[in-house]
Amino acid sequence: MFDFADIITFTSVFELIFFIVFISFKSFKPYFNKVLALFFLTQMLGILFWIIKKHQINTPLTQILSAFSLLWAPSLFLYAEALTKKKEKPSKLDILHTIPFLTVLLYFSAQLFCQLPKIQFGILLNTQVIVYNIVGIIILIRYHYRVKENFSNDESKTRKWVAVALIGYMVACFTPSVLSLLNVVPNPSSVLKNVIEFLPFLIFFNILFVNAVENPVVVHELPNEERYKGSNLSDNLAQEYLKKLDHTVEKEKCYLEPELSLGNLSEISGIPSRYLSQIINQYKGKTFYDYINGLRVKHACNLLITDERKTVLEILYESGFNSKTSFNTSFKKHTGQSPSEYKASFK
Repeated sequence: MFDFADIITFTSVFELIFFIVFISFKSFKPYFNKVLALFFLTQMLGILFWIIKKHQINTPLTQILSAFSLLWAPSLFLYAEALTKKKEKPSKLDILHTIPFLTVLLYFSAQLFCQLPKIQFGILLNTQVIVYNIVGIIILIRYHYRVKENFSNDESKTRKWVAVALIGYMVACFTPSVLSLLNVVPNPSSVLKNVIEFLPFLIFFNILFVNAVENPVVVHELPNEERYKGSNLSDNLAQEYLKKLDHTVEKEKCYLEPELSLGNLSEISGIPSRYLSQIINQYKGKTFYDYINGLRVKHACNLLITDERKTVLEILYESGFNSKTSFNTSFKKHTGQSPSEYKASFK
């Protein structure tokens, strides 16, 4: 007998099929969207397993389909990794993420021909989701710090979006369990319980798809992660580069360029980027992001005092910032005051 929960699950299946086809044949097909299509495919197979199981359709494919659930967390993790590391194709090591799936698939296939003990599949699946999401969040944190080391503009859609994807999936996965513990659904076989199990996923899938199509993320081009490995920067050479950096910044005022990156400043100053990053971190004691924004704030302070005709909005754009939020945050960090408080203190 069909109920409201079936409407949600069938809607999810048809939407996921549409999402997969649309993303796969869209003219703009970056690698991370292909991984997202894989994630949608594994979700669709998992929902089909639930439908078959609920309606007690006798088929040997039931357990085989359930094994695909073990690709949920790995495919979402690979999506996050593709975004934060700007991967353009899969690596050979990515195949390792399929080991739990292949192992369980073989085990379930063997169960079709002989009697084998049951495995705690639910515990295995939940553990995998938790572990992959924790690792994904660690990668996200590392990405956040690497962006600050290399870019003066920290308005990273990638970081925000990956956080939404990882945390949103955790919420969708564990909302039913939390509500069950709180005894929100007293009858475990009720239609309400089934709706609660799948409605968060339906909402989550739509958010992922809309973002992938309407608001493609901007992925920062980050250099290799080896931090000053084998650096032969002597103190004398560092001091020479520091003078060169200060002279370039003072003369060119390149910090007024909103999208200035470490690579750009390296080209302008003639200082190799590996040394430029090192002297900013070790000799100025700042990240590239804080160093450049400190110069921007200094420029903004001068404008706030000397040019009363300009509005704060005009000054923030003229100083190299590209949003009011980042301007206010940086200004408060470097001066201890808001722009309006700073301006008022000189009147």
